[in-house]
Amino acid sequence: MQHKGFIFDMDGVVVDNHKFHFQAWMEFSKRYKFPLDAKIYRDTYNGKTNVDLFKMIFGNISAEEIQKYGAEKESLYQNLYLKEMKPHLGILDYFSYLKANQVKIALGTSAPTMNVNFTLDNLNIRSYFDVIIDGSMVKHGKPHPEVYSLCSKGLGLDPKDCVVFEDSIAGLLSGKAAGCSIIGIATSHTINELKPHVNQIISDFTDPLVFTL
Repeated sequence: MQHKGFIFDMDGVVVDNHKFHFQAWMEFSKRYKFPLDAKIYRDTYNGKTNVDLFKMIFGNISAEEIQKYGAEKESLYQNLYLKEMKPHLGILDYFSYLKANQVKIALGTSAPTMNVNFTLDNLNIRSYFDVIIDGSMVKHGKPHPEVYSLCSKGLGLDPKDCVVFEDSIAGLLSGKAAGCSIIGIATSHTINELKPHVNQIISDFTDPLVFTL
């Protein structure tokens, strides 16, 4: 294998849940009367931490207010997604393949801890990951490289020996800035939207490309 470490974003990569987050954000925007539509969400929200998003929406609010809004929005999302939750197509077989080849696996996500626990524990996939970095562990959200720098460091690897799987533009820029190889996942963006930012793009983990990395 070309790479020693494999790093996965969560939303849109481990799970194809874009529409459920969007629905939750739309409901949240109606409650608090701020502008939001599919384009704004795709171009501005996707890949960002809740801290960055709530400061963008509400201004210079306190940590307590950020926590309150975050719990409210994520409860909306979890209620929508729980019955529909499933791993992204082919990813469980891919995790098993990577483990059989004794490579290291990390999760690098902007999602809050409550959503990471919700996803990993409901799908029973926590054991696949050697390192988990979530939005609560970084000072700078994507597109800053911090999350993927922390993942590679946690794996004990040089970033150039790691490949990042990402669906958001902010995430692709983050992985690239960290010095990792990057693979685009066409879930929250189309292939054409991803093309300016990444050379290699897949729709899901049944794509033979993933076994050449």
